[in-house]
Amino acid sequence: MKTRPISKPTYMIESVHNALLLLNAVRDHGSLRLKDAAEEIGVAESTAHRLLAMLIYHGFVVQDESRRYLPGPSIGVGPTGSSWTRTFRDACLDSMHELASLTGETVNLVVRTGIESRVIGAVESEKLLRVGNRQGHVPPARTSAGGRVLLAQLDDCAFADLYQSDHALSADRLAPAEFALLQRELRAVSEKGYATAVDAVEVGLSSVAVCLRNGEGDALGALVVALPTTRLRAGMEAGLVSQMRRAAAGIESRIRDLRPSDTM
Repeated sequence: MKTRPISKPTYMIESVHNALLLLNAVRDHGSLRLKDAAEEIGVAESTAHRLLAMLIYHGFVVQDESRRYLPGPSIGVGPTGSSWTRTFRDACLDSMHELASLTGETVNLVVRTGIESRVIGAVESEKLLRVGNRQGHVPPARTSAGGRVLLAQLDDCAFADLYQSDHALSADRLAPAEFALLQRELRAVSEKGYATAVDAVEVGLSSVAVCLRNGEGDALGALVVALPTTRLRAGMEAGLVSQMRRAAAGIESRIRDLRPSDTM
């Protein structure tokens, strides 16, 4: 298919343009120092630092121990391949807003694609100290509460296929001891009916997740409450899980007939 020549937009937003140039540079070079990043796009280091901070926030860039900027988990992730996810999110939003208002915390909607979890919807808390909007973030399923509660729905064969089979990428394959530990942890999640993640994805942040199923029992996604770790214990003691289960029941009444267009 032939495409028209690409020309620069008449009303170009310079900050967006520079952020995308940085994104391309990190992708193409593999790593960048702040000085190199600033020189790459012709801006001051302070400006480059602010742009990179935003790319880090959205998961497109990470920073290692030597302060180099590297490609983040979101940079190479394709679409979910599922047309039903928008319908799913729309069916969840009202209950997510109600739960956020009730708990005072940020509420996320998560789906799993392979070994990754993906935030496809978010309602942000209005508290001063809060977990910000993480929509679009793609943390590993085994470390996030939403991902763990969805992994816990898999049978042993499907679970092993993700982390120990010949199909698993070498970077994703778990050593036998790691695999056995994760399997035990997920069995505990299945018994409790919810998952928690404490400082696992980001230091100082925790989350609690319950599964969302359609009328046939298919796990479509997870309802997640994300909050500062300092408030987790008080939230759990105040009945956070019960509040989440009531919200999940309301959502499940609306997604009873929703079918995923592909298996995850």
